[in-house]
Amino acid sequence: MTIKNLLKRTFTISLLLLLVFLIYISIPRVNNPDLEFQTELIYGKPVGKEINDILTPKKEPERTRSIVILKNEKIVYEYGPTDKIMNTASIRKSILGLLYGIAVDKGLININTTLAELKIDELTPLTNIEKTATIKHLLMFKSGIYLPSQGEHDSQITDRPRRESYKPGDYFFSNNFDANALGTIFMQETGMSIGKFMEEYLAIPMGLQDFSEQNVIIGDPLFWPKKESKHKQYYIYLSTRDLARIGAMVANEGRWNRKQIVSKKWIIESTTSYSNLKENHINYGRYDGFGYQWWIASDSKTIWADGYGERFMIINPNENLTLVEQNFTGNSFLTTGLWLINRNMDSGLGNLIKAHQMITQKE
Repeated sequence: MTIKNLLKRTFTISLLLLLVFLIYISIPRVNNPDLEFQTELIYGKPVGKEINDILTPKKEPERTRSIVILKNEKIVYEYGPTDKIMNTASIRKSILGLLYGIAVDKGLININTTLAELKIDELTPLTNIEKTATIKHLLMFKSGIYLPSQGEHDSQITDRPRRESYKPGDYFFSNNFDANALGTIFMQETGMSIGKFMEEYLAIPMGLQDFSEQNVIIGDPLFWPKKESKHKQYYIYLSTRDLARIGAMVANEGRWNRKQIVSKKWIIESTTSYSNLKENHINYGRYDGFGYQWWIASDSKTIWADGYGERFMIINPNENLTLVEQNFTGNSFLTTGLWLINRNMDSGLGNLIKAHQMITQKE
């Protein structure tokens, strides 16, 4: 074989490998399923023109955004591709909190069980004091375990307390160790994957339109940068309309379409604040309390789920009202990587809060 032919063959093989790689990283991590249990949401009386004008962007946002407002289980406002599946980021934690409620109701989990009893440890071994933390402590972000974890960012790293500076149950600190360990414990105690459990006990009974068990991914691919840990980060992908439906169920004391999905007892217990964040040394802005993976804003009597990348869910139980905004941060390794490079935090949260105020004032 001549050098010219060898170079030509090498070039062709390199192009093919590059093409295969580009195709691989462009494949969506999850896709919209088409399952029999899906049911359509019902439309109610639309919000007034003034609210509509506040929420609808005057110009196209820099990245894909979608908004859904549900009042009494009916859509009263929607904007953007509300069926588009998106990574919910830390909203995953609030969703898992609901799944814990279902598992508790079924007698599968006792939240007063300690990590020692559960035989939960970490690559950096937990101390005897840290092992006294219970599932309940983790749900409240009060485990007293301050170790690096997968998916952590910003204040979770810079403001992390020293190890054993607080005992379990004594101090609130929003961290991914607690959240990720809750995923490990959930699968261990229920004997089911988070996705399978969520499909069977949340998606099917509620008729979610864009969800299957494949929408939950545990851990990152080998080449994706991550911190070594026994407790992998889990990702829950949901469309905005499905996320709003879940929020509406919480607003209605755990019921959807007259069916009890999560017990009223767990909804009340999990959305009760167990921390005074105003007394915490970290500024948590609009929130002054925290329940079981839910943020609380007592001044507006609302419950919040909050995810990195500017995605929010506002739940007002008194008005049976749920407002959700999601921003697309990628669904493939390529699109996620491009977003991480850009970190576009385009958000309409201020307008979402205004819309909430206006709707509640009209009631």
